[in-house]
Amino acid sequence: MAKKTGGWAGKLLRVDLSTGKIWTEPSVEYGRQYIGGRGIGARIAWDEIPAGVKPFDPENRLIVSAGPLTGTSAPNSGRATVCTLSPQAYPCEWFSYSSIGNYWGPTLKYAGYDAIVVQGASDRPVYLWVENDKTRLRDARELWGKGTFETQERLAAEHGPDVRTLAIGQAGENCNRIAIIATGTASAAGQGGFGAVMGAKRLKAIAVRGTGGIPIADPEAFSECTRQIAKEMHAPSGCPKWSTLDPDLKREFGQRFVACSQGCVNPICRLSRYYINVPGVVYPNRKYTGMVVCESSLLGGAPGTYYDWNVGFEGGFELAQISQDYGINHWELGLGMAPWLRKCYREGLLKDFDGAAVDLNSAHWWDSLFRKIVFRQGSGAALAEGCVRAARILGVGEELIPEFFTAWGFAGHWDGHGDKINIIVFPYWLVTALQWAMGTRDPMASGHGYAQNIMNWSPMFSPDGGLGWETIADVAANVYGTRQAAHPTSGYEAKAIPAVWHGHRSIIKDSVTVDDQAYPRIYSNKTADHFARAENGMPGPSFEYHMFRLATGMEISEVEFEGMAERVFNLERAVQIRNWDRSRAVDEMVIPHFSAIENWVNPYIGKGVGLDRDKFSKLMDEYYVLRGWDVATGRPTVAKLKELGLADVAEELTKRGLIKETFEVSETSKV
Repeated sequence: MAKKTGGWAGKLLRVDLSTGKIWTEPSVEYGRQYIGGRGIGARIAWDEIPAGVKPFDPENRLIVSAGPLTGTSAPNSGRATVCTLSPQAYPCEWFSYSSIGNYWGPTLKYAGYDAIVVQGASDRPVYLWVENDKTRLRDARELWGKGTFETQERLAAEHGPDVRTLAIGQAGENCNRIAIIATGTASAAGQGGFGAVMGAKRLKAIAVRGTGGIPIADPEAFSECTRQIAKEMHAPSGCPKWSTLDPDLKREFGQRFVACSQGCVNPICRLSRYYINVPGVVYPNRKYTGMVVCESSLLGGAPGTYYDWNVGFEGGFELAQISQDYGINHWELGLGMAPWLRKCYREGLLKDFDGAAVDLNSAHWWDSLFRKIVFRQGSGAALAEGCVRAARILGVGEELIPEFFTAWGFAGHWDGHGDKINIIVFPYWLVTALQWAMGTRDPMASGHGYAQNIMNWSPMFSPDGGLGWETIADVAANVYGTRQAAHPTSGYEAKAIPAVWHGHRSIIKDSVTVDDQAYPRIYSNKTADHFARAENGMPGPSFEYHMFRLATGMEISEVEFEGMAERVFNLERAVQIRNWDRSRAVDEMVIPHFSAIENWVNPYIGKGVGLDRDKFSKLMDEYYVLRGWDVATGRPTVAKLKELGLADVAEELTKRGLIKETFEVSETSKV
C-alpha cells in the first residue's frame, strides 16, 4: 500500500485578472520537486515569466505560496512566501521573494490551496475572495484609496471576523516601488516593492476564509516530532533574544509580547510587542492599537545608536502604524532613506526638503514625508521610486548611497557597513558579503541564520558573556565541518561553506515555510556542548527535515532534502541568467560597499577592516566550486543542473549559449 501523502493542500489557485478566469491545478508534484513556498514560486517563474517582462506588466506573475508545514503543529510555521518581479530591485528588476507572517498562510491551507498565482491586470479595482472551494473576483472600488487597516476591517465586516486578508495601501495603489503587502497591524511582505505589483494589477486585496484541515502522512510521529522541537525551542533557551517587558509601557499601554506568526512557541521574543490605546502625537485625537515588529520601532529612533533621532515612544508607535496603514516599507524608511536624507542635509547637499528642514526628531516631519511619498508629491515622487533611484532622479547624494544601501536597491542588513544597528564584525560579514553577492535582495533568512545567530550568542552581544568564541567555533564545526567557519581569528578561511549551507537553509525556511528567526537551530544553553538538540537526540539543524518527511510522507534522506533546496537555489539562478544575464561580473558589484572600513571592531583584531578584493575574489572562487558552478562566469554548468533534475533548464540555457557543459578548477580555486 502506498504511503499517505500529506502536508500539501493539493491545489494551486490560478487567477487571470485580465479575463476574470479562475481555475485550479494540482500542486503536489510542485511540492515533491520544489518543497513548497519559494520553491513553487521559482518553478512558476521559470515556466511563465520570460525575459523582457517588467514588474508592472500584466505578464508578470504574483505568486503567494504556503509550504507543507504551514498551518500544522510545526513550531513557528505560520508563514507564506510572496514571489514576483521586484520593482524595488536595482539595477535589475528581477524575480525575488519576501516572507509574510500572521495568519494568512495557514488560512490559505485551510481553504485547500498551497498557492495563489495571479496573472494579468484588471481594468478596475478588484479583490479576490476565497472561501474554501468558492472563489471569485469582487469589486473593490469602494476599498480603493483606503489604507491596509481599513481594507482589512471592511472585508472582515463583509465576510466575517475569521477572514484573513492580504492588502495594499495607497502606496501600492500608486505603484510606489517601496510598497508592501500587509496583513494584521504589523506583518508584511516588506522588501521588494511587491505592493506595487498588486497596485499595477489593480488587485486591492486577497481575502481568505478556510475551514478545512491539513493532511499529515504520519500524524502520530509528526505530533511527537513537533512536540520535541517545541520543547527545545521554548524559552528559556538562554538566547539573548529573550527579553522582558517595560513596566511603564505595560502599565500605561498594555505592552505585551505577541507572536508575529501562527504557531510561535517563543512567547517572549523581543521582536514583536503589542500595545493598546497609544495616543497620537501627529493626530492627538486618535488612539492606536497594534503591533510593532523588528525594524518598525526604529521609526521612533534609537538614541545611543547611529539612528539617534527621538520622537518618543508615542510618536514612534504612531509613525509605525501610519506608515503600515499607507503600506510603506519600514526597512527602507528607517535603515536607508531617513539616515541618507539626514546626512545629505547636514553636509549641505540637500538645502531643504520641499522648503522645510530635514527634522527626524519631529513626528510631524515624518508624517509629511510619508504623505509625499505615498501620493507622489514634490520630492516624494522621487522617493517613491526607492532611495537609490531617488538619488539619481534628484541629483542629490548619489555618493552617499553606498554608505546605507548595500546592493540591488536595498538598505544594509547584517552587513557590518550599511546596517548600523545590528552588530557584526569581521570575519563574519564575509559570509554576509557572499550572500549579498549571490542574492536578489538583502539576504535576510540566510544572513540571520549565520551572522545574527553567531553575534547574538557571542560575548559582544550577550549581557551574560554569551557562549564564548571558542564554544561558538566548536558548535559551528558540527554544522559546517570546520571550526574555521565561525572562529573570530579565521579570516577568509572556510567562509564559503556557511554561505552555501545557509543559502540552502534560506530556501528551506521560505519553502516549508517556517520562521526565519527560529530556524535553523544551532546554538543552545540546554545541552552540555551548547549544540542544539531535542531531548530524543534529534540535531537542531535537522528539525526542518524530520518535520517535512513526517508531514509529507516522502521517504527521502536528509541529503536528498538538502538537494531539493539546492535545486531551488539553482533554478532561481537560472531565471536570473536567462532573464537578466546574471554572471560573476554582476555578483562582484557588491565589492565596493564592503571595501569600506567596518562599523564595529573584532576584539581579537583590535581595529576595523575592510574587504580585501583579491582575497574575496578567491573566496568567490571557492563558493562557485562548492556549488559546482563555472568559476569564470558564476553560472551553473549543464552537468550540475542535470544532477539536480533540471535537465530542461539546462537545455534551454545551453540553446541560448549561456552556460557550459562543465568547468575546470584552477589551482587557486581548489577547496
